[in-house]
Amino acid sequence: MKSVSVTYSILFCWLVLPMVAVSQPAEWVPTPTNAAGTMLATVTVGGEAAEAGDWVAAFDEDGTCAGAVEVVLNDGDSYISLPIYGDDATTPDEDEGMGSGEAFTLQLWRSATGEILYHPDPEEPAALGGWSATNGAPMPGYDDPYAVYDFAYDGPVLSLGCPPAELCPDGSVYNLTASPDNGGWEGPGVFAGFAGYLFDPALAGNGTHTLTYSTADGLTGSCSVTVTETITPTLDLPLGWCEGANPLGLDGLGTPAGGIWTGDGVLNTPSGAVFDAGVLTPGTVQLTYTVEGNCGGTATAPISVYPSPEPPTLTALQGLLYAGNIAEGDSLAWFIASGYGGQLSNINYSDSIFYFPSWGDIFYVQAINAYGCTALSNPLEVDGTIGVGAFEAAPLRIWLDAQGHLQSSVALAEVRWHDLRGRTLEGPIGPGPWLVHAETEDGRQVRRIFAGR
Repeated sequence: MKSVSVTYSILFCWLVLPMVAVSQPAEWVPTPTNAAGTMLATVTVGGEAAEAGDWVAAFDEDGTCAGAVEVVLNDGDSYISLPIYGDDATTPDEDEGMGSGEAFTLQLWRSATGEILYHPDPEEPAALGGWSATNGAPMPGYDDPYAVYDFAYDGPVLSLGCPPAELCPDGSVYNLTASPDNGGWEGPGVFAGFAGYLFDPALAGNGTHTLTYSTADGLTGSCSVTVTETITPTLDLPLGWCEGANPLGLDGLGTPAGGIWTGDGVLNTPSGAVFDAGVLTPGTVQLTYTVEGNCGGTATAPISVYPSPEPPTLTALQGLLYAGNIAEGDSLAWFIASGYGGQLSNINYSDSIFYFPSWGDIFYVQAINAYGCTALSNPLEVDGTIGVGAFEAAPLRIWLDAQGHLQSSVALAEVRWHDLRGRTLEGPIGPGPWLVHAETEDGRQVRRIFAGR
């Protein structure tokens, strides 16, 4: 047992330690409230005392920092006097910290390396219960400064921030980062800048280069970088897209950025290139991504067009709702709506084509095929007689009149014209044919190809 004077020093620290200092991680800043309880403990790292400048923080079940404090070193051991704050009852919509019955977890930040450790280990952080608001006094069950809480540690783990695997000698310079940050980089094209180490592809020259990082603790790691005059783009397309789904945005699916997409179903819109499976028939097409200019290149990848199911029907039948037109092998899901055109909520019922509904609510049913493609029924409002469909959305159709003007059966919120190569048009310009994409205020869409003049 330690001498009594050590216990006094720990309790004294509980009284006078500041709540926040500037050395802990930026996100480790709790919100002080009137509800607080203090945890007294001894903390160890891999069975050894923590180091000067290390911090321990408590987090609630939602990941909110409920308390943070720097460890105190005394006679070769490391202690914490950690205030853990609870939620403020006057701000019920905000999460300042612990709630009634909530558990907390402990993390330790190593000031020497910047690493964050977990108690007892990162694979299974312990959920500690028993938090209570004690007006800042030590909490029952957490009032023993010699109770040991260990943080597993097998030594520093090297993490490197490497540049892209392929680079162009176009004058760009890339930051080299690493953790722990107590080492240095070396290799072709590497030099020390004002804010850290940098890599200059032009200085390194064409070829494959190894960039090596070494720490003061003897850890080493490396990156492999190829400098080339021609970079083959990489594509991140999904395997397929449903023909009834909204168009797939292509921006961000090709690297490096700034390239041009081409292929069947590719349309250029004001918000960027999209793949519109609705203008194609089910099958597989090839999309091409081209990066122009210095180091430019081209890549091509397939994407499948998946068939969408037929929209199901929804009718009342002997006091129940009946989902019809569900193809063999398709599944279904039931939804309730917050008003016509409102938010749909899945009622988590998919066992039957029959459903016993509540009165005065609006229901939909959705068909789902083996590809995961979906189709939604028209809405049906259930009244006291359960059999009267109070609302039926008007069919959405578009056509060209004799003068070549676009007409529609429902007011349209947006209309886009394209040629069959996907280029955006101001209207029915040229001889045609044209692709028209129209959308209503409630989000319904229709696409149609017109033969032209």
